[in-house]
Amino acid sequence: MFRKPKQNENEELVEETTLSTVEEPHRHPMICLFDFDGDVEKELKKFRFNYITASFGSTVKVANKRHEEKHLKLNHDYPNNLHEFDIVMMDMTIDKSEDFDANLHSLKNTTGNKAHALLSVYPEQVFDPRPFSINIVSREINELLAKKAIIIAFCGSTTTSEYQFVEITAYGASVTDRQSYSNHLFYKGFPGSKNRYGRKVLLPEKGSKLSPLFNQYLNEIEYRSVFNHPDIWLDGKYQKDSKFIPLLFNERDEIISYAHFIEESLVLVFPDVERKANFVAALLNTYLPEIIPDVFPFHGEFGWLESGDYLLPGESQLLQERAAIEERYTEDIANNENSLLKIKYDFKFLTDLISETGDKLVSSIEHYLKWLGFESVVNFDDTSPDVLEEDIQVDCGDRFLVVEVKGIGGTSTDKDCSQISKIRYRRAEQRGKFDVFGLYIVNHQRYMPPKSRSNPPFTDNQIKDAGHDKRGLLTTYDLYKAYFLIEDGILNKSDVRESLFKTGLITLEPENIVSIGVPDEFFMDGQVAIVTLNGSSLSVGDLLIVKKQGDYSKARIESLKVDDKQVDSCSTGEVGIKFNRKLKKNSELFVRKV
Repeated sequence: MFRKPKQNENEELVEETTLSTVEEPHRHPMICLFDFDGDVEKELKKFRFNYITASFGSTVKVANKRHEEKHLKLNHDYPNNLHEFDIVMMDMTIDKSEDFDANLHSLKNTTGNKAHALLSVYPEQVFDPRPFSINIVSREINELLAKKAIIIAFCGSTTTSEYQFVEITAYGASVTDRQSYSNHLFYKGFPGSKNRYGRKVLLPEKGSKLSPLFNQYLNEIEYRSVFNHPDIWLDGKYQKDSKFIPLLFNERDEIISYAHFIEESLVLVFPDVERKANFVAALLNTYLPEIIPDVFPFHGEFGWLESGDYLLPGESQLLQERAAIEERYTEDIANNENSLLKIKYDFKFLTDLISETGDKLVSSIEHYLKWLGFESVVNFDDTSPDVLEEDIQVDCGDRFLVVEVKGIGGTSTDKDCSQISKIRYRRAEQRGKFDVFGLYIVNHQRYMPPKSRSNPPFTDNQIKDAGHDKRGLLTTYDLYKAYFLIEDGILNKSDVRESLFKTGLITLEPENIVSIGVPDEFFMDGQVAIVTLNGSSLSVGDLLIVKKQGDYSKARIESLKVDDKQVDSCSTGEVGIKFNRKLKKNSELFVRKV
């Protein structure tokens, strides 16, 4: 029903002929793969598993216009004998899409005086047939679960689609029914679920037979759904179903993966895993044969050969050496992890600069200003939290800086930018001097990666007004980048300190540098560049400043060539420069002014 005709079956014959040269797969278990990528297939082929591929179909870009409707067929593809398979695996984490093709959804080859289709009307732009296809396949899956079988699903987000069923006759088309289906209801025992996204996962305290497998992939898991633990009526009351076993939780103790035993069958629901092919191979080779051995009369690895009871000559010594290597590796990883934790603790003020708001953001800027070398930095949020004035004061003796700090989800309003002006005038009045400077520092669009933000986040009028009012505008991301420029010797702390007293838009970039242009050509994968000089002198050993997409770095000159001859220095004409590192195309080169 509603199914597109199958592709030319000669393709299967070609594939069969090609595979005849490789070792034959085991007859059992028979595995049906729904919508997995080629990497999983390669792993199953490597271990001689007997599998075929299937699909719940792709979403269709219908692009309906007003008063437009389209009749569609399902585009799924699965074997007619699915009920004979031992294992059905589904990957519902991948989105596939295709453009609407009227030829694929026509009434061609229709028999009888009636035809049936699905209706898509405006404003629908993308038609998703998969929940309906899954509903159809679920009937076969429920039959499988009545015998000894394994159902494995990698679940993404819960999706529910509403379908309009159309009957087409000689008198036209009419809607005969409407139904909604969920992509997660692939078997009748499926628990309640809801969408929730995350990457932090936890193993259950007691663990499970699959915990050692999950332990290898904890940092590679991404979940988009959480599941309820179903209840059953037992001993006169509702109790949690003991045949439903949570395998993974998120930090809120919500279930994100589970095993559900139904009679002699097993349903496994997993979140998305980065190295899915390796995960599936280990699951089928090592873990499931122990849990339901009857389904695996032949499996890819003979576990008992690896037990240590049947060693080969010299194998014991090699295993001992490997154990020592693994021990050193574990120790090295632990030391590395401790070093990473120390760095994250010591330099937390830098990550706070580009992520935090409120007191944490103010404290990070206070830390930064002290690191810059300002001797008198006062955090008003710590010393006078009830006073609604500036967040930070910097007293340099001959100059006085008042700083307003904000961490916001969007960009600054005119009022946000100008608030520091009032405080500046008030402090100047108190001091009886005009040596007070105002600075507004913002961590804008803080939920976005800094490189993806609007930089700078100020309008032309806000920048002009700041210049007229003698106050500065600065982003925390500029401070963050300046830290590394200072560490690399591209900027000096004194230069950055001086920049904070400027007005208008403040950019913390190297000054007193002269561009020698963007190289005409690159060779040796970016380590050699051809530049035309117009008076700027270069010598072997000189340090150049490199600018690429607003970011600065350094490169040292290892050698110079003019007219294919090595020279120690040059200042005019075409010159070949070899650097101590590789540069990317469209990098601009600078030399410092003498």
